[in-house]
Amino acid sequence: MKYRLTGLVYLNLKGSLRNIGQIPTFLRECSGEARTGSPNTDLSRRNPIPRPLSHWFIALCQIASLLAVSLSSEAVTILTGPAFTPSTTAPLAGLLQLTSDVPSRVSIQVTEGTNVWQRDFYNFATNQSVPLLGFKPSQTNSIQVTVFDTSHNAYTAPQPLRFVTPALPTNFPVSTLLTNIPSLMEPGYTLFIVMNSNTGVGYITIMDYNGEVVWYNTLIPYAVDVSQLPNGDLFIPVNLNPFEEMNMLGQVVKTWNAPTGYPIDLHDAVMTDHGTILYLADVDVTVTNFPSSTTNANAPLETVKVIDTPAVEISVTNSALLNVWSPLNILDPRRVTYLTTYGSLVDNEHGNALIEDTNDNSIIVSLRNQNAVFKFNRSGQLKWILGPPANWPTNFQPYLLTPVGTPFEWNYGQHAPMLTPQGTLVLYDDGNFRASPFDPPVLDQNNYSRGVEFNIDEDNMQVSQVWDTLPANEDRLYTGALGRAAWLPQTGNVLVTYGLVSYINGVPPSSHATNATMSRIVEYTHDPVPQVVFDLRFFDTNNTTSTYKGDFLYRAYRIPDLYAHPANPVVNLSVTMADNVPLLEFSADPTHSYEVETSTDLVNWTDVGPAEQTENAGEYEFYDSDEIPSDTRFYRVVTE
Repeated sequence: MKYRLTGLVYLNLKGSLRNIGQIPTFLRECSGEARTGSPNTDLSRRNPIPRPLSHWFIALCQIASLLAVSLSSEAVTILTGPAFTPSTTAPLAGLLQLTSDVPSRVSIQVTEGTNVWQRDFYNFATNQSVPLLGFKPSQTNSIQVTVFDTSHNAYTAPQPLRFVTPALPTNFPVSTLLTNIPSLMEPGYTLFIVMNSNTGVGYITIMDYNGEVVWYNTLIPYAVDVSQLPNGDLFIPVNLNPFEEMNMLGQVVKTWNAPTGYPIDLHDAVMTDHGTILYLADVDVTVTNFPSSTTNANAPLETVKVIDTPAVEISVTNSALLNVWSPLNILDPRRVTYLTTYGSLVDNEHGNALIEDTNDNSIIVSLRNQNAVFKFNRSGQLKWILGPPANWPTNFQPYLLTPVGTPFEWNYGQHAPMLTPQGTLVLYDDGNFRASPFDPPVLDQNNYSRGVEFNIDEDNMQVSQVWDTLPANEDRLYTGALGRAAWLPQTGNVLVTYGLVSYINGVPPSSHATNATMSRIVEYTHDPVPQVVFDLRFFDTNNTTSTYKGDFLYRAYRIPDLYAHPANPVVNLSVTMADNVPLLEFSADPTHSYEVETSTDLVNWTDVGPAEQTENAGEYEFYDSDEIPSDTRFYRVVTE
């Protein structure tokens, strides 16, 4: 578990002195009085402590400054504003701005008809620019703004703000909530891109647990996937170029261009936690002696151009090319399946997903048209292949995983592998054909798609099926393409995206337009017999025209919140004696938990327990009942 320092303070027990009495000295140290150079540099030079500890004192200066402000603060007042400016590119969002006379935090209460909801923000500043999110279409919203200073004084703006949200666009895909059991669902919101197949227009969309739209943006052209970054922004791979970062006001705030020769394949891109972007590229490669048929074993061999989808890694800092791993160099370039597509370019791989396995610094890639998920290390050495074993050459046999246990079914045309904290692999099994050349294929109307979980024993090169969605005994859905299955961290539920449903129980979704496709987002409990706790459908059942095409949706994500919650430094941190027991008090974002640690030398730290939230949201306290040393005790607050 990773912890980050969020506050540091100390208690000097000699002569009953407290840290507050030392604040002016610390402020002089931090302010740079009577010295030159940066505060951080001078602080390290003037305090003879080991370099790795210097950042603790830098944090102490920040906390001391906040304490000094809180000691001298009076009742807070809004000087200018509040003002609210609706976003032009995210119609259900806007920017709240105001200034206050002292550092303060903002709280809003929104009344929309008979519904009332509240949002609290925990960043203290005199100039506030806060994106407001979570509004719904076609509503008149009254926004009451209150500010709180670090001493908990409050001031409410005399007049509420008014925000009338527009209706959804007329071509927005029609959705229906079929099931929701909030008490059993993963908390948060559902993020996805949904496309209206009739108009070709798509929308980046966020819905709440009731299936109501709370944020949307007209889709960037040629994108199908979107994910949330740790800072709350959205990350979007655009076909060919570039990668885009969009904030929640719908503004593109950063782009990364793909290196020359490795254009972006829009299926997948991953922002890693070590400063890189992993993505799939599209490259044309000539392959000789390639089978000309997937149905005739004696068909002649040809020289063809094949679409290779290498895994590529670039730097987040400057988009510099770091690594390239080609499936053609790792796997058999001439193995074909029923999904192999012929034309001027042969699509024999169709890479659609990649992830890191940080346990051993490896990469896992899904090749839909090979019915294969494979793992390799960063030197390009193949580790294993998950998929039906038919037609792999002899030299690949040692890398094929052997199935053990029942029930067990192979993956076909799969999407979106994901590692769980338990080390298992969850993926979406489209199920295309459920056969390999030259066995009889399963017809689409008789087929099914599923979310499935595998356990891979790398030591013994075995794979077992842990769980799948089929025992839920719901509608038999089949998708010939698209889809995702995602393990959810708080409940252990699995969110499954049936992105392109062409058959329901063997029948097309529409009897009027048999080629129309439907999208479904379904959340299952991770029980032996899964329970459906959320089911959202995109399809216009009232459209009876023969030209209706329906909708499609590539992947859905359950995000914890519309806002980011970084582990910022705590505010108003103080330590006092209460009934001869040290009492720590501070303000912080309650989405995190906070641990208190103590030290007498700033080197050796002991965890003494969690801080508890008071009756006021975002206000914390901690009583240190341990035996107190006779000299100085340092306290620090850390969070995940």
